[in-house]
Amino acid sequence: MSEDAPVAFSEADIDARLGGVDVQPAEHNYRYFQPSHKAVDKWMEYAAGSHDRFFLGLADIDTKMRGVWPSDVLVVTGRAHSGKSAVLLSAIATNLNNDPDFRAVIFTPDEPETLVISKLYALLYMQNLADVEEALQAGDMIHRQHIEDAKEVLDRVKIFPSAMRFDEMSIALAECEDFWQIRPRFVMIDFLEQLPSAVGYEGVSSVLKGVKEWAETENLPVGLVHQSGKSSTRGTSRGMDDGKFNADEYAILQLNVFRKRDLAKLDEHQRRIHSVSVSLDLCKNKRPPCHTTNPPIDYFMDPHCGLVREYYESDIPVDERWLT
Repeated sequence: MSEDAPVAFSEADIDARLGGVDVQPAEHNYRYFQPSHKAVDKWMEYAAGSHDRFFLGLADIDTKMRGVWPSDVLVVTGRAHSGKSAVLLSAIATNLNNDPDFRAVIFTPDEPETLVISKLYALLYMQNLADVEEALQAGDMIHRQHIEDAKEVLDRVKIFPSAMRFDEMSIALAECEDFWQIRPRFVMIDFLEQLPSAVGYEGVSSVLKGVKEWAETENLPVGLVHQSGKSSTRGTSRGMDDGKFNADEYAILQLNVFRKRDLAKLDEHQRRIHSVSVSLDLCKNKRPPCHTTNPPIDYFMDPHCGLVREYYESDIPVDERWLT
């Protein structure tokens, strides 16, 4: 139905018009209904190459996902310390480096703000944090000045280190937009189980549904970190069953993150390759043609700073220094 389609008159309206009274049809204030052409317009805008999509900066995965679109939830699952947060933080760092208009918001009740900001600094500038902190302790003015210069870039990310309700997250997001005078382009939530009420199967499922509805309301791409269940096997992906309580039914995209170095049966060469690899399995993609990864794709995780990027042959360690 087009916006110009006629609206039916009520019986009272018809009687009034027959009596010579000019009656205009009332505008309907529907609670749920809106014409589907609005969704068609939105789809065409995105399909034409919307700049609002969020890309990880990992070519094969990005090609299959075609970006994380506004209102999409990308659920990143994996065991503890498998590299889940590193994948999203690396993507944020890549976007910060490539686009001066990029802004991101991170809700992370799991870690203090100073830790997350230091990780981002390391990823942005390929720095080993242990070396940086040692230099700062020694009063190194070169490192101090470099960090001072980095503030302008790091100010394009805001980190909220406390568990917030969805209405509070919306207020925080609005405050960021007001301060920056530009809309954030990506929201990272680290992690699901730290959000209020995310306890047990029903709690996790309900909160995940809430994240999906919040992403749709805010119309932003969202990356949500979600811990694997205890039955998750080290070194492999369990596909869509990987999330705790298997409660990822509300995700548009699901990406499993794991380390093949945890596999027991690896030869010496494989052990060296995977001492610095992280594997990504795009096991769920509801956007047609619904491309997934089979098999999962191995990427390089820089052992100095944690940056996740493409893996080149020159990255393969010549010894076993990163195995421990």
